Amino acid sequence: MKTIFTPVFFQLLKRDLIIFKRNYWSKFLDMAIIFANNVLIFSYFMSGEGLTESYGPFLLIAAIGSFGFIEVVGKVAQLVSDLEGEKAISQLLIMPIRAEGIFINLVAFWAISSMLLSFLLFPIGKLLLWTRFDLAAISYVKLIPIMITSNIFFGSFALWLSGVIPGISNLNTLWMRYIVPLWMFGAYFFSWKSAYALNPIIGTALLINPLVYVMEGARTAALGQEGFLPYWVCLIALWGFIFACTAHGIKRLRKKLDCV
Repeated sequence: MKTIFTPVFFQLLKRDLIIFKRNYWSKFLDMAIIFANNVLIFSYFMSGEGLTESYGPFLLIAAIGSFGFIEVVGKVAQLVSDLEGEKAISQLLIMPIRAEGIFINLVAFWAISSMLLSFLLFPIGKLLLWTRFDLAAISYVKLIPIMITSNIFFGSFALWLSGVIPGISNLNTLWMRYIVPLWMFGAYFFSWKSAYALNPIIGTALLINPLVYVMEGARTAALGQEGFLPYWVCLIALWGFIFACTAHGIKRLRKKLDCV
């Protein structure tokens, strides 16, 4: 009887990580350039537009916490392209592992690869902001779980999107209908508390956006609890999204691949 977490599961994960290792520093350089531009502009150049020094660390944590979200479209494009083309994933489905295991393996690899890149952004952030950002003030007991959870969510979200969008030609729709709205209203540039203070109805509506919990949870761990959603609420909410996205994503992908 096939199961999910067989030796095949870990062998496939090891294979993908070895391949990922070959391009690690190239990917990290690309990410670091985007990250540095983002942090420098909002921390220094935008100070002339009225932003305070505290906004630098505020945005820095958002940039690190949401890195996996930037990669979602690329992951979706890769999987959907395979589904429409060579269907290499179909070859994996005949191996001694349940179909669910193949899809969960993808989520695990996507999450691990994002984490291996994003954690190194903290020392870079320190170099960019220097005295404005205190690494010693971070609660690593909270930071590590929320970073792991956030990246698992990004992986499960990519899996769900891969099952939802009709085909590779719909990537533009993916940007406009999912990525941009979630990003702009995901507490990346503002805190949930400020949105709620602006309008309680808007603040309450934003709670359906999973990115809000990523941003608020990461900032709570790095900057302190005051002014943000409770840490445990963020963690629990994200796991709810993880299970929902993974379950529905697997269902849609099984249908696309005619899995028995």
